[in-house]
Amino acid sequence: MRRQQLLVYQLLIFPLLCVPLPEASGTAPSGVGRVIHIGSAISSLAAKGPAAAPPKQTNLTSVMARKGCATFAGLLASTADAEQTFVSNVDAGLTVFCPLDQAMKPFLPKFKNLTADGKLSLLLYHAIPVFYSIELLKTGNGVMNTLATDGTAKNYNLTVQNEGEQVTLKTRLTVSTITATLIDKDPLAVYAIDKVMEPAELFKPPEAPAPAPAPEADKMAEAPKARKSKRASPPAPAGPEEQPADQKAADESAAGRTGVAALAAAVIATAVAVIAA
Repeated sequence: MRRQQLLVYQLLIFPLLCVPLPEASGTAPSGVGRVIHIGSAISSLAAKGPAAAPPKQTNLTSVMARKGCATFAGLLASTADAEQTFVSNVDAGLTVFCPLDQAMKPFLPKFKNLTADGKLSLLLYHAIPVFYSIELLKTGNGVMNTLATDGTAKNYNLTVQNEGEQVTLKTRLTVSTITATLIDKDPLAVYAIDKVMEPAELFKPPEAPAPAPAPEADKMAEAPKARKSKRASPPAPAGPEEQPADQKAADESAAGRTGVAALAAAVIATAVAVIAA
């Protein structure tokens, strides 16, 4: 009985699946099914092969190390969260400024004196979370955020300036110049610079030099002003030639009277002598 039911089912269903389509073009008659060529579909998928693998991401530290920035690359790899932060920002766009080895080596003592957070901030300060080709850097000036910038504090910024073909990166303490292009392909750009960029948030600006002492000529010019400011001294007593005119006349009159008296005394003495003789 069961075999009979199965036979009836096959007789009813199988013709609907196996009726071939007419060779002439046109719409298939109503109620007529299509023959599904499963073997052809499988062969077509096999011919296409496996899906293409996604492009491999550039190894940042490897590129830097090969092109003169091995010291900076080593610090990225050895500082917690530094390399990972760089890599995670590549897809959205990243511009990196890596100091050359000859610039990094003299700076290492300063770097070692920083705290762990300070070391991370310094490394992140050398990258901008936007892709900038060298042509864009040569045509744009202004203040830019870095990976170290806190969006609320507006800190750890740097200023990009250009003059002709030369691009400089300025902080309050340092001026660095781009010397070479290591990578310039959207979304990643890496440039070599000749000096480590030092943010003012980590290093104190140099103190202003003390003013130089005034030259001797300036001191002499200021001397009369100083004397004027002193309290006036009482006038010195006048000498004989500096006596007032009325005092001088009185002295001359007294001298004249003294001379007359002396002459009169001499005449009287002479007369007395003559009489006595």
